[in-house]
Amino acid sequence: MFTGYLSSLITSMMLFGASDVVHQKVLGNGLRVVTLEDRSCPVVAVQVWYHVGSKDEDPERQGFAHMFEHMMFRGTDRLGPEAHFEFIRSTGGDCNAYTSFDQTVYVQTVPKDQLPMVLWLEAERMSSLKVDQAGFETERAVVEEERRLGLNQPYGTVLEKLLARIFQKHPYRWSTIGNIDHLRRATAEELLRFWEKFYVPNNATLVVVGDVDHALVEAEAEKAFGWIPRCADPPRIEEREPLFEKPLVIELEESSGPVPVVAVGYRTVGMAHPDALPLEMLTTILGGGESSRLYRTIVDDAEAAVMAMGGAMSMEHDGFAGAAAILMPFSNMEKPLSMIEAELERVKKEGITAAELEKVRTQFLRKLVDSSRTVESKAQRVGTAAVFEGGVETIDARAKRIEGMTKDELLRVASVYFVPERKVIVKIKPTVGGMLKSLFGNKGKAEGEDEAPKKEIASDAPAPKRMGPKAEAKRPEGYPEQAPVAAPEPAKVDFAAQRRTLPNGLEVVVVENRELPAVSLTLGFKSGSATDAEETNGAASMAMALLTKGNATKSAAEIAEFLESNAIDLSASSSMDSCTIRGSALKDNAFKLFSILADTVKSPTFSEAEFKKLKRQAATGKKIGERQPAALADRAFARGLYGEHPYAREEGGTSAELEKLGLDAAVSWWKTYARPDHAVLYVAGDVAAEKAFAAAESMFSDWRSEGSPPGAKFAVAPATGETHIVLVDVPGAIQSQIRVGHLGFEREDAAYPTARVLSQVFGGAFNSRLNQVIRVEKGLTYGASGGFRSQRYAGQFYVSTFSKTKTTVEAVRAILGEVNRIRDEAPTPKELAQAKSYLVGSFAGDHETPESIVGELWSLALDGLEPKFFDDYLAAVVKTTAEDVQKLAKERIHPDRLLIVVVGDAAKIEAGLKEVAPVTIVDELGKPKQLKPKVDSAK
Repeated sequence: MFTGYLSSLITSMMLFGASDVVHQKVLGNGLRVVTLEDRSCPVVAVQVWYHVGSKDEDPERQGFAHMFEHMMFRGTDRLGPEAHFEFIRSTGGDCNAYTSFDQTVYVQTVPKDQLPMVLWLEAERMSSLKVDQAGFETERAVVEEERRLGLNQPYGTVLEKLLARIFQKHPYRWSTIGNIDHLRRATAEELLRFWEKFYVPNNATLVVVGDVDHALVEAEAEKAFGWIPRCADPPRIEEREPLFEKPLVIELEESSGPVPVVAVGYRTVGMAHPDALPLEMLTTILGGGESSRLYRTIVDDAEAAVMAMGGAMSMEHDGFAGAAAILMPFSNMEKPLSMIEAELERVKKEGITAAELEKVRTQFLRKLVDSSRTVESKAQRVGTAAVFEGGVETIDARAKRIEGMTKDELLRVASVYFVPERKVIVKIKPTVGGMLKSLFGNKGKAEGEDEAPKKEIASDAPAPKRMGPKAEAKRPEGYPEQAPVAAPEPAKVDFAAQRRTLPNGLEVVVVENRELPAVSLTLGFKSGSATDAEETNGAASMAMALLTKGNATKSAAEIAEFLESNAIDLSASSSMDSCTIRGSALKDNAFKLFSILADTVKSPTFSEAEFKKLKRQAATGKKIGERQPAALADRAFARGLYGEHPYAREEGGTSAELEKLGLDAAVSWWKTYARPDHAVLYVAGDVAAEKAFAAAESMFSDWRSEGSPPGAKFAVAPATGETHIVLVDVPGAIQSQIRVGHLGFEREDAAYPTARVLSQVFGGAFNSRLNQVIRVEKGLTYGASGGFRSQRYAGQFYVSTFSKTKTTVEAVRAILGEVNRIRDEAPTPKELAQAKSYLVGSFAGDHETPESIVGELWSLALDGLEPKFFDDYLAAVVKTTAEDVQKLAKERIHPDRLLIVVVGDAAKIEAGLKEVAPVTIVDELGKPKQLKPKVDSAK
């Protein structure tokens, strides 16, 4: 049986789980250390899992766990508020953190020699975190912007409304992001007490995965953490949410949601419960993919929805399983809802088929292989198992349970959990009135929309006094006073590939990698959406989407069944510069992958019925995306920057353009640009080159084209003109999206390596100038980025950020200040060294997988660059001086020719923006707009 073969293969390769692969040790202070050796790349992933999330908060202080996702980067008695990021970035690493209902996790991926440094940094903030009112106020302002960012999105309030209705007693009733009013009332001392209670060694798990030895990690962990004392075990939530007395019906009116959504869910079990896995498998059968029951019944047959899906998720104390459907605007909600309920009832009575069981087994075993692709994903899997699923031994047990799953087991969980007392029915309906209110002015006041009260904090104000065992702890004699940074050793990435061109002109490139039993194919076409005619924008995107919707040998439904039954991923996509078809499969199914890809490109049927269905789906997705303020900003920025150039258009078309698009346009694009002599086929993974070339020859040699490959000729993009502001009016917006920039240059430009260094200094990292000023110092945003970036036919200098309505003008002024400063002030030696060392040191980790190597090779082919480009690029980065950076800034950054795009409430910000530069107000479609004059209420 195939699944038996795969399960034994996983075990034999020891990807996870075997006792001699995953090690676990508990230090004397209770810190659990879990290690996994992985020699595939000279990097190491270090994660610290604290068993604390939003459910552990005081109901009157919602958001404390999320606050520490931020506060833990604020420094210690030995580290400044930017030092953690600086150390990680300067060695070529990356770091981040996330908070959930049940855990807060700090993640780093660094070159393997920097393990002692990362452990030292993590021990510092576990033992000696600096918590003061000034730091708290800064990070609280950042969190407020993060929350506004979510509220400003389509369906931005749905999750919080649902949680509050489903959970009446359990602290899952509030979301992780936090409550602004609660945080404004909080003090630094309250925050410190929270840290002392939960951020202790006996509430933490250290996970280390990568090119290291178990014994070395355990010794370094003992050295870094062993001196931190064990503290009182944190309290645990004993409350459990009771089941419902009858099905819970939740109807929501969502002004920012452009299409209706319906769902039927059931309360289930936590992550450690043995029923979590069969529920996940069962709901995948119901709604996991286009061959699933729900998709075929609701989308394909009845056309009652544009999308239907099912799934299950578990938190520590509770879980959900069920299904949902996304509808067309103004659709009847009852029909798809009743169809979902009917399928859920049917599976309770009839169970599943043998074919469905075999398919879901194969899919889930494939997921195990996919979770082993990077050291970071492996660390995530190990941490989840260790902290929430009963221990690391459950990793290996999962494969065995998947293979041994039975139809009776899935029928049993359906009968146990799909019952009225667990049932939740959700209807999300965007009313006409609500949509109009959203578009033309919402008079309501959102939580935290008002200005936070100013708190005068003296510069010499003492920090709250630390208490508990950690306050009395002393670092041992000889403990490093500074982070033990190893001398950087840039690892060379092997871009070696074997190449062959078939008689029909198709170039075949093979990248061998035997780490995982998997193979991937990437077929790239050297034309993209930029080749669409203006009147048929979206043709390339729709042509690519249609490829998996029928060919000469299989219908759309048969393709979906074939792919999902064999755990083969196959998808096609478009970008402005190219179009690609990507497929991946386990090694055992490589031949099937080659075969389905060949049929896809050689004999697509381009069915009118499938085209209409795809148009509905794509247009609905666009309608949702077009309501997002960030999308409005990007669209207006592209229009203003590129003028008549194709880059000014929406990639894939707007919802309005798609609704007008005909099938003939998609077919015409395919016939013109999808040809073997205009494409490259990449084969990567566990495959011998000669076998790959033979398969390509066998499958693609009869793929023919006529004439010569098409050339692309585009209008020259215009200059930006004098600095001016395009203000996209969104009445009632509580936050503004901001874009600033002008045209730049392409990657083949000799200045490209220097531009990469400049971009790191200016806005390419957390500790960049832009982010430091706008986020860290001023607290105006959750994040800011900027620098030079290149596309195939043009480039740009850009800045991207957002800020609440009342600080929009201040944020724009701060951006302009940094644009001028990068020209006037050369990078400091520290800034230059960190930027260069990050770009060089991170190169190996960025190319950990064969698919990432393929991505780089494809980008070189598109830009017409040679494979040695990266050797030259890295050498140029190393040689870059501060004078080079400043010279480039003066020559290529033009403060007097900036396009500034702001998406926000024009009535509130126009006057302030006019003091910065001339302002043109437009609506969401880019058409000029006049604001109504204000009425003096006193008259």
